[in-house]
Amino acid sequence: MTRWIIVDAIIDGYNLLHAIGLASRKSDATGLARARTRLLDWLADRGAGHTLLVVFDGTARTKADSRGEHRGVRWQFSTDGTADELIEELIRAENRPAKRTVVSNDRQVQDAARSRGCVVLTCEEFTDAMIAEPRRTAAPTKERSPTPTPTEAETAAWLEAFSKPKPRK
Repeated sequence: MTRWIIVDAIIDGYNLLHAIGLASRKSDATGLARARTRLLDWLADRGAGHTLLVVFDGTARTKADSRGEHRGVRWQFSTDGTADELIEELIRAENRPAKRTVVSNDRQVQDAARSRGCVVLTCEEFTDAMIAEPRRTAAPTKERSPTPTPTEAETAAWLEAFSKPKPRK
């Protein structure tokens, strides 16, 4: 029996990988492996604080190789069927679908997610949201001390220095 994990977003891995241009349909196995790692790195950099599960089509060499975690981003290969079928199975098993986001450009996956009440984003919408959202960091960053306000004399000196054109040589 499959053990389900609670996630904020279930992502159709190859859909997103191709949508953001990390691989082409002509990519070989080595290129796809490199592209998967780059995708997981990008998600880890942008998605700290969110629990993400990226589902990829394909079978792994062993069941132990079929799922894992990369820098806090969970990933899983579909071992019995397609990634779309696994995503639909995850959606059906979801106890709180309204709290989950499904990211896919596949119409059937989107329909299955909507019918359960999940939030649905295309890969492009998800990418735009991840880019627009300020980078999150797992650890709080130190606040910088505010820059002191210059005095009137300092301001006048800077204005004088930068308002005059440079002499030509």
